[in-house]
Amino acid sequence: MDLIRFPAELQLLIVEKLKSRELSYLCRANHYFHSLCTPVLERLAQEPRGRHCALEWAIINNYPPLVRLLLSKGHDINHLEGGTYSGTALHVAIYYEEYPLIEQILKNPALDLDKLDILGDTALHRAIWWGNPEVVRLLHAAGADLEIPDKSGRTALLLAILYCDMRIIEFLVRKGANVNARLPAGTWLQDVTILHELVWPKYERLVRLALEYGADPEVRDHWHRRPIDIAFEQGAERCFEWLERNKCAELITISLFSATGCVTL
Repeated sequence: MDLIRFPAELQLLIVEKLKSRELSYLCRANHYFHSLCTPVLERLAQEPRGRHCALEWAIINNYPPLVRLLLSKGHDINHLEGGTYSGTALHVAIYYEEYPLIEQILKNPALDLDKLDILGDTALHRAIWWGNPEVVRLLHAAGADLEIPDKSGRTALLLAILYCDMRIIEFLVRKGANVNARLPAGTWLQDVTILHELVWPKYERLVRLALEYGADPEVRDHWHRRPIDIAFEQGAERCFEWLERNKCAELITISLFSATGCVTL
């Protein structure tokens, strides 16, 4: 029996009854069936699958062509999905580490790069949560804001400190993140800067880097301790040396400027 000899109305009725796999086979048979089946396939492609909307399903299963189709059909790239992970298409792609899709989504001009998910986190916050420096680099290159606080008031750098990810900490410091940002009052570690937090685990190299990028060694935490005080208490000798050296360098600079009359003390 030759389907192509059937009346057009019957052909459409048969196509509507076929499963997506059968439609796909028929669509590839020839140009006529391709034009007949494509609208039905596109409609089916936009339907939810279980608890996932079409766009989330396409991202989870890493189907870039389907993602492009859905976005071309008007699906909102910034919509907060309600499936496995309640975030935007970018949040979901980062969660599943679908790198080609992340790059594809980042190129979309309609993307709200810094949109918060339902937990109050940007895509950058989530990349730091999940310890993914490669995605952090991609997001920064796309223009992600480094200073937006998460739901607890932590900037990207303070969040990286929380998870002790030295790769991300170094990257963010070198890219200009505010090294003097403080944890907000009311958190379990009150009014702490990255210098305070780096001294505890004795990250001497990062303490030196933070100082090079302008971290204030004299700032005090909720208990009025400077980073150098914590370094002394914890026996962090190398951290103490760098903090002490930085203090001496500042005093020498002030003395020189004072001697030339540039500074009035």
